[in-house]
Amino acid sequence: MARLLTEGAMMAFVIVSCLLKSVTCATTAASSSTKVSSTPFSWPSYEELEYARPLPKPTATTTHAPPYSKLASLAGPQTTTTWASIANPLDPSEEFGNLAWSSLWLPFSVDSPPFTTTASPTPVPSSQLIKPTPLPFSVGKGETDQLRFPEDFEWGFTGSAMQVEGATRSEGRGPSVLEFTIGRGRPNAPEAGPPDISTLNYFLYKQDIARLAALGVKSYGFSISWPRILPFAVPGSPVNQEAIDHYDDLINTVIAYGMKPVVTLSHFDVPLHYWSITSWQGYESPDFVEGFVNYAKIVLTHYSDRVGTWISFNEPNIDSAVVGNWKSSYNVVMAHAKVVHFYREEIKGSGKWSIKLAFPSGFPLPLDPNNPDDVAATQRQLEASFAYIANPIYLGAQVPASIIDTMKSRAPSYTDEELECISGTADFLAVDIYNAIYATTLDEGTDECLGYSSHPQYPACTNLTTVRANWQIGAQSNATPWTWYQHARTIFKYLHTTYPTAGGISIAEFGWPSFHEADMSADQARAELAPTFFYLSILNEVLESIHKDGVRFKGTLGWAFVDNWEIGEYSDRYGVQTFNRDTLERSYKRSIFDIVDFIDAHS
Repeated sequence: MARLLTEGAMMAFVIVSCLLKSVTCATTAASSSTKVSSTPFSWPSYEELEYARPLPKPTATTTHAPPYSKLASLAGPQTTTTWASIANPLDPSEEFGNLAWSSLWLPFSVDSPPFTTTASPTPVPSSQLIKPTPLPFSVGKGETDQLRFPEDFEWGFTGSAMQVEGATRSEGRGPSVLEFTIGRGRPNAPEAGPPDISTLNYFLYKQDIARLAALGVKSYGFSISWPRILPFAVPGSPVNQEAIDHYDDLINTVIAYGMKPVVTLSHFDVPLHYWSITSWQGYESPDFVEGFVNYAKIVLTHYSDRVGTWISFNEPNIDSAVVGNWKSSYNVVMAHAKVVHFYREEIKGSGKWSIKLAFPSGFPLPLDPNNPDDVAATQRQLEASFAYIANPIYLGAQVPASIIDTMKSRAPSYTDEELECISGTADFLAVDIYNAIYATTLDEGTDECLGYSSHPQYPACTNLTTVRANWQIGAQSNATPWTWYQHARTIFKYLHTTYPTAGGISIAEFGWPSFHEADMSADQARAELAPTFFYLSILNEVLESIHKDGVRFKGTLGWAFVDNWEIGEYSDRYGVQTFNRDTLERSYKRSIFDIVDFIDAHS
């Protein structure tokens, strides 16, 4: 019976299959009588190529002070000289001769640059000025379309001598503290290395300035190297004539291309003479104030006529974060004040001054703004990282009591007479903002931490976190920055309200090193979108802050105009241009085009 059923089933399957085949064939035959016609495809043209627009050549220049010929005597008696690159055994008796200069470098191994003369600029090929494909969206569309930056908005990109110049042992420069403390690079850091060559901006500055001007960038920030001006550092030692000539021509070149120079006197390159184990930049040296003032007088008498924006120090509050030294800020603040008074009262210049402060752990925000404990924790963090320098300069106020009470003899403090001298010595608030972070109370409580000076969070005694409501504060870069645009207006309003100045806020540094950019090809790095998102989101918030919150801004400077030596390594690539470490060739990243276009559209 089973066999009969099986044979019957097989026969039924065969019959059904044949029927289906006949249906399929019939359908195919029917459909073949109606043919689908195909029309030729016409490939559309691409959008017409757009090219960057260069800055127009200046028709007039602004003078901010009398020329050097009229100011020279204000720096006191100074002698100038040049030094040979090798020791001269015939001058051992000269205190500051070639042999003495070479001896400064004896403890160091230094890589020689591939060339040692200033390169003449060449026109940027038009192929490099082609703008990238437009973004698929517009940042701020519908919100800031009609908003404009102020006419005098000072925007551009910046770098520092220590990080971009290279040529560390060329043309008479002396060693700095960082070359001693970091040496050949940070141990175990990816792409660790020394600053000896870096981007070799010292000999390629003309080309770097030309490349920025070709895209329409308005301001060029740089620092002057103290150990290059005064390799022996101490007052009375000779001034390096080659360094004076170099920065003189650099400033002239910036102005000739129609850009504004923004100059920092000391950006992490204090001469080795001032090194101290208790201060990462030697600020605590007893000779520091006198030495800095002497150096600043030399610089200011030479260049004040052409420079309208000055920064005395870069991020001196890092000293508290790196080596736990708050007291060293006393020397920094007094040196800053003395120099500004010299400029205003003796040079009688019209330029504007500030001191550039950072937020070493990120700008602190209360984890819960409605929780008084979180607000108090945020305030303690701000006082321990920022206000202990900002209060005397911007408010003429004493160092916060939270620092004096906890740090006692290790805290800076000022007499009433000193506060009167310090107060108002900044015309605008210069801040470096790379990220933000949330502050809340420690699990063990604030009082327990305050009573234990060895606690890792002392003296702020706050718990810092990047996570709120199960989300990290923002996307993360290759280093410490996270995106923080959602808190930007709050940060700007806090700074504007707490430290009001006639000149407004300058975001003197902000930037983005893309995640693992060092592992990308050159083309990948140039096309990377993350820096564009970072920059445009912050610039959009600046616009809203100006027009909706009444916050005054002086400007913004992106860090940096080219990838560079990031304090011991080359893997954190903040630049809006790449550079090849073998050939030193620069290439624009798309972010610089997007930034320029955004600002142009809102100017």
